[in-house]
Amino acid sequence: MTGFDPAWEAAVSAALDAAVPGSVELGALAYVERLLTALDHEPPRIWASPEPPGWLELGPWERHAWAQRIAGHRAAYDRIAAGEATDDDLRLALHHASEATYGDPAYGGNRDGGG
Repeated sequence: MTGFDPAWEAAVSAALDAAVPGSVELGALAYVERLLTALDHEPPRIWASPEPPGWLELGPWERHAWAQRIAGHRAAYDRIAAGEATDDDLRLALHHASEATYGDPAYGGNRDGGG
C-alpha cells in the first residue's frame, strides 16, 4: 500500500467493509489510499485518461480545490481510525466504499471487475 499506519489501515478497512461488505477485498482500502495521495503524483491521480495508461492534468484552481477536498477526506479517515467518526465521516466511507466496489478499476478498486 502507501505507507499508512497498520492500525489506521485496519480501522479504515473495518469502516469500509461495514459500509459495503466485501469492499476491502475488492480494493476499497487501496482506493482510499490512492485518493488521499493523489496529489503526490504528477500528473495527479484524480482523473484517469480515456487513453490508458495515464492521468489528466489539473489546472491550478482544480488542484487547489482537490487539495482542500483531500485534506477533508484525510481528516475524516483519521477520525474513523481514532474511533471518533461522525455520521458525515461514515457517509464518506460509504460513498468511497461504493465507488471502490463498483467504479473503474483505474482508481484502485473493483479488482478484476468483481464489483
